[in-house]
Amino acid sequence: MSAVPKLLVVGGNGFLGSAICKAAVSRGWEVSSMSSSGKPYKTPAGHTPAWSQSVTYHAASAFDPPSFSSLVADSTAVVHTIGILLEDAKYKQNIRDGNLLGLARSLLGVDAGNPLKTAQDKLSGYEGMNRDSALNILDAMLSPTPSSSSSSSKTRPFVYISAADAFRPLIPSRYIETKRQAEQEITNRCLASPEAHIRPLFMRPGLMYHPHIRPLSTLPAFLLSLTATLAEHTSGSNPFASKSALAGAAEAMRTHPIHVDHVAEAVVRCIADENKEGVVEVNTMREWAGFNGRGGRREAAAL
Repeated sequence: MSAVPKLLVVGGNGFLGSAICKAAVSRGWEVSSMSSSGKPYKTPAGHTPAWSQSVTYHAASAFDPPSFSSLVADSTAVVHTIGILLEDAKYKQNIRDGNLLGLARSLLGVDAGNPLKTAQDKLSGYEGMNRDSALNILDAMLSPTPSSSSSSSKTRPFVYISAADAFRPLIPSRYIETKRQAEQEITNRCLASPEAHIRPLFMRPGLMYHPHIRPLSTLPAFLLSLTATLAEHTSGSNPFASKSALAGAAEAMRTHPIHVDHVAEAVVRCIADENKEGVVEVNTMREWAGFNGRGGRREAAAL
């Protein structure tokens, strides 16, 4: 990478994407955001934070390569943050609004309507949002262009925001399946094109929370923190079969929630560390944030 990394965050005006932009700006990096609207990040109260003025915002679609190819080519690192937890399009708005009843209806599938049928529906489903959109961005990185910021000897990090397998059975299995499919295909394509010098990174957070930006996430995070801490002090293994619904529930209760800013800091740390590659689990992210292995805190490691 160059002395001042040029970071492109796909979905940079979203919940995690904005936190990554903020963390990168704090390091003095040159940061760009790509989203379908191209609008700058705003807080739930409608405010534009000072750090967002240091981010360049672009309108582009992850399903329209000509709209983003030049952005990717001009970046030394790319983070893909877009994805969906549910195929019900209303759930994100319910989370932003703190609409607990609406979120419950989304989780129960009350407002799901008809199954996905049209081509556009499929793009906005699990396979399109969680897998194919990331592969489209990666393919642009793998394609050599005269304006590319990469050189023959420098690697370009591609960070894919994956997930811990901690949401079953509440969330359909296709959510985690498409995340893992994306990880595997990203790995395969990078191995097949070593001349592109792409360094793949897969971040696997569990429940991400923020008490002010997403107050609806605070109570579930608190409860999961209790169950995960209890699991650490009792049995350290999941007693159920890996594919069963009970396994998903048990894994959810064993996986610590993590503050969205801690995930963002882990992302920029991985980008800066040229030796870091592959999967980064939630326990590693928490350790970097200053948590020890028994649910407590220690002094945060220097990032």
